[in-house]
Amino acid sequence: MASEEYVREVFGSIHSKYDLIDSIISFGMDESWRNMMIRIIDGDSLHDILDCGAGTGKLSRKLIERFPRANVTALDISGEMLSFIHDRRIRTVTASAMDIPFKDESFDLVTSAFLTRNVPDRNAYFSEVRRLLRPAGQFINLDIHLPEKPVLRELFSLYFLKLVPVFGDMISRSSSYTYLSGSVRNFVPPHKLSAEIIQAGFSLAYLRTRAIGSISIAKYLKK
Repeated sequence: MASEEYVREVFGSIHSKYDLIDSIISFGMDESWRNMMIRIIDGDSLHDILDCGAGTGKLSRKLIERFPRANVTALDISGEMLSFIHDRRIRTVTASAMDIPFKDESFDLVTSAFLTRNVPDRNAYFSEVRRLLRPAGQFINLDIHLPEKPVLRELFSLYFLKLVPVFGDMISRSSSYTYLSGSVRNFVPPHKLSAEIIQAGFSLAYLRTRAIGSISIAKYLKK
């Protein structure tokens, strides 16, 4: 697992092209996956929302549109990524997901999209999420994995582990997408990730996979 400092440097180096490249390599489906995250949130009167690993704010903007009266905070280790969030309704905080600078039980909802595989200590992150959530608070998580079915895994690997790094590194003029594809190669499958989150003190309320099993979208409730 890469250090947090290295991950910060990776995302800092691609911040200006990240959204464009991600939309291209996902064939635009990343938008629908974030929309699905929004749809599975329970309740219409959430007061405080934290979007961890918010990046350039794609999910944060959807959250403030869905909950216009809520206080939405976008947190990321890369200040360069957060600099693309210009909506004054969204508070931005540059900090580690493993050491989040808020008091216990500060939020009704915590979200993260494409974050967990980049966190050096996932247990520390999940513990922080649980600490920050109010009783029965929700945690919505999305990430990318290698498909578990062998044929689909081979097809996906050919695309995401072979072609995407070449294309992404060329466009971003960096080696960042070589790292990002490697982070998927080394990541746990959805059921193992879910087991880790449950072990951290949550109950599973929803879990679905999309894109031939390469995307997991899940909702957990604080016990």
